[in-house]
Amino acid sequence: MKEYNSNGIYFGYPENWVMEESEMDTAAGSIQLTNGDGAFWLLKKYPFGTNPDEVAKEVLAAMQEEYEDMEADRFDRIFFDKTVTGFEMTFFYLDLMNFATVLCFEQGGLTLAVFWQTGNQLIIRNDESVPVEKVLEAVTFSLLRGLHSDSQ
Repeated sequence: MKEYNSNGIYFGYPENWVMEESEMDTAAGSIQLTNGDGAFWLLKKYPFGTNPDEVAKEVLAAMQEEYEDMEADRFDRIFFDKTVTGFEMTFFYLDLMNFATVLCFEQGGLTLAVFWQTGNQLIIRNDESVPVEKVLEAVTFSLLRGLHSDSQ
């Protein structure tokens, strides 16, 4: 595993994934992880006062515009001390089932949004296979855990 630890943001991610960082020292920065197989994970910062629920709805609307037969389920959860709102989405693209999730929350005067998308890809390691979706959930969990640790 590799680690990102800068500007108050910490998370772990697979060592063979590519990370691209843009302006994370500003209120509108982003970090994207890609695996070269079509799956990606994106963290986006929004300025103070941006409503997390509105960000999640904007992402949902953009996805619905792109994928007409998409199904989406809203969620509101608490992870550690963070109230998280978002949508889990499923849709077909190129005859393959795809999964996407957006979750948004406030942190330190900013709004953070995490968006990931993957198909049915598996990561095979040591004769075990893990859905890429579970890897992206773990990256997000490590982000939320890292933010929780900093706030204590």
